[in-house]
Formats: sequence, C-alpha cells, structure tokens
Amino acid sequence: MSKFNHSVKVPTQYKVAAKILRTALEKQKSIKSLIFEEKHARIGSLHAVLRIYSENRGAVDRAIEESGLLKENPKLDSILAKVLVTELIFGRGLLNGDSRPVQTVRTFKERLQQAISGTGFQKKELNPRYVRINTNLHSVPEALEYLARNEWRRKEFDSDISYADFLAAIRTLEENEFMMDLNVEGVLIFHHKTSHYWACHDLVKSKMFILQNKATCLAAELLAPPSGATVLDMCAAPGMKTLHISNVMKNQGRIYAVEQSKDRFKALCDITELAGCKIVNPILADALTIGPEQCPDVEYILVDPSCSGNGMQNRFKVCEEQKDDKRLFKLAGLQIKILSHAMSAFPNVKRIVYCTCSLWKEENEQVVQRCLQLNPSFKLLNCKKALRNKWTNVGDKEYVKIGKNCLYCLPDQDLTDGIFLAMFEKVNED
Repeated sequence: MSKFNHSVKVPTQYKVAAKILRTALEKQKSIKSLIFEEKHARIGSLHAVLRIYSENRGAVDRAIEESGLLKENPKLDSILAKVLVTELIFGRGLLNGDSRPVQTVRTFKERLQQAISGTGFQKKELNPRYVRINTNLHSVPEALEYLARNEWRRKEFDSDISYADFLAAIRTLEENEFMMDLNVEGVLIFHHKTSHYWACHDLVKSKMFILQNKATCLAAELLAPPSGATVLDMCAAPGMKTLHISNVMKNQGRIYAVEQSKDRFKALCDITELAGCKIVNPILADALTIGPEQCPDVEYILVDPSCSGNGMQNRFKVCEEQKDDKRLFKLAGLQIKILSHAMSAFPNVKRIVYCTCSLWKEENEQVVQRCLQLNPSFKLLNCKKALRNKWTNVGDKEYVKIGKNCLYCLPDQDLTDGIFLAMFEKVNED
C-alpha cells in the first residue's frame, strides 16, 4: 500500500503556476501576462513563486537533476516539480497540502538542499520595493505621517552621504523600515519582502502611492520642467512617467501625452484621470505625425520609445535572452526617427530627455550619436552632474563626448531596473 494518499488533490495555486510555467516555456510567452489572464487565481502568490523560479531557474533545474527527484519519481510532472521545488527551497520554505506530488518533493528536501549547496550557489539579491508619492493627491509630509501612524520606521541618513554609502544603507534595510531616495524627491524605498504588501495596498489602488521603479523616475527628474511649462511625452502609455512629470510641475502647465495604441491609450487616460493629473491632454496618434500644430509651444520633451526592454527586472525570463541584432537594428531605426523628430519639429523646445529600458548600446549611445549628427543644434548635458554627482554608472566612454554625459542604471549595482538616459539641450543660436 502506498504511503501517500492519492485522493488528495494538488493545491490549485501550484497547478495554476505549473500551467503558466509550461505555457511560458513551450510557447515563449510572457509569464506576467499569463498570470493576469488567470482571473480567479491569487495573483500575489503566483507572482512570487514564478518570479523566484525565473530568477533561480538554473539552480532549481540543477537541484532537481542532481537530487534524482524525477529519476526516482518518473510519474511526477516535471513542470509541477519546478514549481514545488522553487517554493520549498527558494520561496516560503514549506508546501501546502498532502497530495502525492507535494509529499514526494517534501521527502527530497534534504537532498535538494545538498544539491544546491554543492554548486556553491548564492541566492540572487532582490532589489528593494520603490513607492513614489503622488503629490497630486497628497503631500510628502502627509505620506510620511501616514507611514509613521502605521508603525513604519524611517531610516535616516546624512544629507552629504556618498552614493556608495546610500546603496549600503538600502542593503541593510529592515522589513519595517523605509528610506527616502537620495536622487528623486518623493520616492520611498522599502525592503523587497514588502512587495506583495504594497501591490495589494488600498493607497496604491487609489493612486495616492505609485509603484514605480526608481530608475524610471529619473526621466522626469532630469527633464525637470518648471510649473507652468508645456511638455510633450511622445510615447506616454501606460502613463507612469507622465504622472511623475505632472508631480514635478506641481500639476500646473500642460502635458501633451501621445500614444498610438488604442488599448494603451485607454490605460493612459485611466491612470492620469484617477491620479488627479489635471494638466494632461492625451492624444491618440503616432508620435511621428505630431507637430506644433497639435502641440503648440512645447518646451520640454520626453522620448521613451519602444525598445528591447532587456534591462527590466520585473520581466519574467524562463530562458536566457539572446541578443537579436536584426531586431535591435529595426528598433534603433525607429528610436532615431522619433528622437530626431523631437529635435527638429518643435521650434520652442529647450530640453529633451531620451530614455530606454535597454542595456544595449545599439539603442542607447549609438542612437544618441546619430541624432546629434543629424541635429547639430543640440548638445548633451551631463546627467551625472544633474544628479549632484550622486551616481556612478555612465555610458561607454569610447563614444567620445557622449558616453560620459549619459547615465546607466544597472540592476546589480544601483539596485534598480536597467535604464539608459540622455539629456539634450537646444544650443542658443546667438
């Protein structure tokens, strides 16, 4: 007689997670989009276990192989095994229920842990949770007062702290602590284990708090339009940077927010309305067709075009991402067109910020280089100086007069998503 009860079913969350992972592996689909298609599943738990697997897939697969889990249990579904091992060894450290697959994996816990330790594997450091205060709806002091009432402890640091010491302070955050960001006003930093807490928070759902990675906040920080300015966000959806720009402008002035996808345009309209952006004028159009007739008196432009996205840490990757030269060539061509259009079509423009969530030079330094060649009336400003030199990573210095003025956010070093930024200023013709 079997020592396991065959009639006990595998918990639904494990089955759903295995189904999503199988589809992602076989059809190379986005795990994130597959999760949100599961309308009746607990999104938070799916998100957690599948993200952990995507970050530790090599170690999980090696542990399964070296422990003999599937060799000794050939009827155990291999994809379900990946989910269960991830949860047991890298996630919560325990499994729910007493189904046969769950109990089988439990009995291999020691051997799985030995397999992991034998590889010299170290669990990947998770970056913190960034939460930005939407000052359209409440002030920074009000937000800090709310956190204090709810027993969050603010971790203070000296105003002259070095960037290296600031990063070290983030790495030692306790789970009940938070910090104010060094570079961007209104950005709060929490321990990575609070991610699910904030994802489900009512103040996030009401847009009083915005879940936005610190790296993407640097775009509005560098653009720095004053109150009353006229801004063009050329590729605006889903609207997080548009919203941040309205905060920087204290919700005074005008923002033309352009998006050509109907679905993404609706998302842009929804978030800006819910977040109290009174100065946003959404425009459903191709950015390359927009000029001063539709958007008069534009002074500041954000260019955040489609890109490879290989710098984004919240993407679930279940296979190694290979560099696709043909795709990069096409993307760079579009990026050059959009950025060059921003430089040439708007006579009153003073400053342009170009931003990608890519770490490939083809989409970054090379695009900047080409657009400066095509538009000699612009020059690069130094992004690092704009951040009071409280930054480390800049562009490739082999691109003379370009690399040193651009800025990179590197996930492992800056504890953010991977982002590239460049800042242009119109040269005074006089």
